[in-house]
Amino acid sequence: MLVGVCTKPFTRRVALSKRGFIGPIGDDLPSLVPLVISLLLFFSIFTLTLDTYNSKNFFINKQIEMTSAAREIKGDSLILNIDQFMKKCRTVSGKNFPYNFMVGIYGADSDLRTTVTDLLSLQDNGPDPNNPILSASLAGSMQNYFCVYKHIGARPFSQNAKTTYLLRYYPVAVQQAITRTVNGATVTEYLVIPGVMAMVVWE
Repeated sequence: MLVGVCTKPFTRRVALSKRGFIGPIGDDLPSLVPLVISLLLFFSIFTLTLDTYNSKNFFINKQIEMTSAAREIKGDSLILNIDQFMKKCRTVSGKNFPYNFMVGIYGADSDLRTTVTDLLSLQDNGPDPNNPILSASLAGSMQNYFCVYKHIGARPFSQNAKTTYLLRYYPVAVQQAITRTVNGATVTEYLVIPGVMAMVVWE
């Protein structure tokens, strides 16, 4: 009985071609590209949404601060005299109000289209009896129902500059003292007239 001797191994290692094999990450590259693009898109939209939210939130906070300051200046909406008005303005200014502001009071029948110009004129030139903003006697001289508050180092408001500002109107009533002579005696009477308080706030 003949026994054959096999000179070849039963198994042999087949050499595999490594061409086309990039590695574990390289093989998954086609699936990673859309994932990375999706993440970039997500964070871009998230950042844009957050910026929009912060901008709107800042604007709302500014309006809340403005309304709070206006409420404190006008009180119960009855302005008894110009001295009271100026004291309330100084009170708001003394609380480190976070924004600059100008406030003026008009008669209810005034043309409000020139509000910013009227306020700027008083800011730059001082009291003016011809200004549409109401005026009254204070410390022996005529003063307008106008006050301005600016931070230390703040630039003056300029309508021509690219200044973001808020302009709001609030109904008020102003008590005006009228002095007249009756039967040789001086009589002081008080007249309450409807008015509008204009407020400009800027940074």
